[in-house]
Amino acid sequence: MSNEYKHVLVAIDHSDDSEKIVKQAIVVAQRNHAKITLLHVLEDINIALGYELMPIISEQTDTEIVSEAKRNARALADRLGIPDADTHVVSAFSTKEGIIKTAESLQVELVVVGAHTRQGLALLLGSTSGSIINDSPCDILVVKV
Repeated sequence: MSNEYKHVLVAIDHSDDSEKIVKQAIVVAQRNHAKITLLHVLEDINIALGYELMPIISEQTDTEIVSEAKRNARALADRLGIPDADTHVVSAFSTKEGIIKTAESLQVELVVVGAHTRQGLALLLGSTSGSIINDSPCDILVVKV
């Protein structure tokens, strides 16, 4: 794999941590004169019969949820001074799946994701950042948030 990145994909979730993750991606992209794409993954909700926990169902339609996610991604890009960044919102079974499929389809060289410090039982349960490492088609930068 080349050390030069031409296209950087940044996974965001519209939390306060997203800004820190994007700022780190900007540093890498500027060094490499790379294009930045912001990605927000909307996870599909599949509930089997007999499942005891009920998801919180949004009162918004799917179209409204996607539109809001796109507006938020564009606002983040503009606020951080990258108005030429592409923004994508995809729906997938899992965040991992959405990131990997998008990285493959856009043929990016680097994916930037955030990771929280994990302790105790959370260490055993895994995380999105940890789960994409083995299946990623490219390099990954994990930003500790």
